[in-house]
Amino acid sequence: MEVIKSGGMRKNKTDFIPVCIFIVVFGFLFLTGEPTYAGDTFQHENQMIMREPGYALLIQLLRFLSPQKYYWLLIAVQNLLAIVADTMVLSFMRRRFSLRFPESLLFTGILLMPHLMTPILSSAHLVLTNALMTEGILFSLYPLGFISLLKMIEAGKAIGRESFCTMGWFFLLSMIRGQMMVLFVVWFLVAYVLAVKNGIQETNKAAEKGNTFVLAENIGRQGLIAILTVFIIAFAARSVLIRGYNFLEQGLFVGTVSGKAMSFANVLYVTDREDGEAIKDDALRALFYEIYDNADAAQMNYKYAPSGLLNRAAHHEQCHDELNFTYFAEPTKQFLKQTQGLYVDRFQELMIAVDQIAGKLSTALMPEVLVRYLRNYISVIALGFVRTVSYESTLLTWYAVFIYLVAVVLTVKLFKSGKKSQAAPFMAVVLLTIIGNVCATALMVQCISRYMIYNLPLFYMAGFLELRELTKIKRERKENKCSIWGI
Repeated sequence: MEVIKSGGMRKNKTDFIPVCIFIVVFGFLFLTGEPTYAGDTFQHENQMIMREPGYALLIQLLRFLSPQKYYWLLIAVQNLLAIVADTMVLSFMRRRFSLRFPESLLFTGILLMPHLMTPILSSAHLVLTNALMTEGILFSLYPLGFISLLKMIEAGKAIGRESFCTMGWFFLLSMIRGQMMVLFVVWFLVAYVLAVKNGIQETNKAAEKGNTFVLAENIGRQGLIAILTVFIIAFAARSVLIRGYNFLEQGLFVGTVSGKAMSFANVLYVTDREDGEAIKDDALRALFYEIYDNADAAQMNYKYAPSGLLNRAAHHEQCHDELNFTYFAEPTKQFLKQTQGLYVDRFQELMIAVDQIAGKLSTALMPEVLVRYLRNYISVIALGFVRTVSYESTLLTWYAVFIYLVAVVLTVKLFKSGKKSQAAPFMAVVLLTIIGNVCATALMVQCISRYMIYNLPLFYMAGFLELRELTKIKRERKENKCSIWGI
């Protein structure tokens, strides 16, 4: 690819081909598909307190524009967004990493992987851009947020325009889906590393390498306090905005409700009946026994899981939603009806109370089930790591283990090579984000594929770039050796 004097890349006649591929693929998905009403859709379109406001507000806007056809308008927006976002991501990759045309085509295919894998391999067989759920827009917006993170790393400043822009992206994503809050932590860690790195450089320039006090002062000057402040403000602002939204829509100044109920399903799954003795409140203990007995009769319990790490995770996955929505929620609603007079006509308040009951039961039971909970948690995150980069089967599980090891080894080698690697920081933050996403998601729900594969395209693009960089380094070293010997 030719480079013009200004440092940018010259427009090539082949540049439009990836864009055409995106248009053809998402145009085909839109024209041959239809809006897919999912379990989450009702909650979003009715602005319920169990969901973040971002997607619900988009639905409200489109329903205002077209009351009869807003579902079709929504999936049209989602497919158009996918075209625009993937084009922008590929354009950034081409500029940043000087991709040749075949490499651009490879990255085009990698960006399309989640949209092609999910209809074929997932149990729900969803076409993501035609589904009336947050994934319809998040799979397009997420890579754009990650690109902003790469720009922040490239700028090398813990606090600056790129840093604030990245937090802005992550804030937007978290307002669409709570799962994205893990990105706040990723931002904080990246910003902290940049502050420490720059602080060390400043200390070394001042010839104060061994002076701990000077080092600490220089790190502080790089914005350490500002990083922590931005991090706290982001969490607080998100909470206030969601509470304000719920107050305007439902008259209830509360945050997103349902998290405690979802996470309690994980606790309930690993309980034994005798664990109920730890519940001090007689009424709550009786409720627990009712919930437990019904769930146990349906074999919704860890005792009925088959052997094997991933098999245990798969059994937990089959049980989780039933435990939450049927075996826990329904008896608890009846309990609240009898004890607090909460009926379905006050549905939002009822769901708040259900979440509170889940929190009380979790607090009482967790000390009793902690070891079993951690054992199950390890199984769930193992499946989550596999699904992030692959598909669960015996062969592909070992492939996932191998590919993670390769990614770690390549990243370490590039950092130690003495060259200023662009791909190694890319992979490092991808791996950090994968760990955060898998571990945080497993605390709340099961690690199904559509929750996991946000980072799949980023992982494979970073891996390819690492292989390319390492190959280039080895070739340069070989050429240098040949020149030294006069060959």
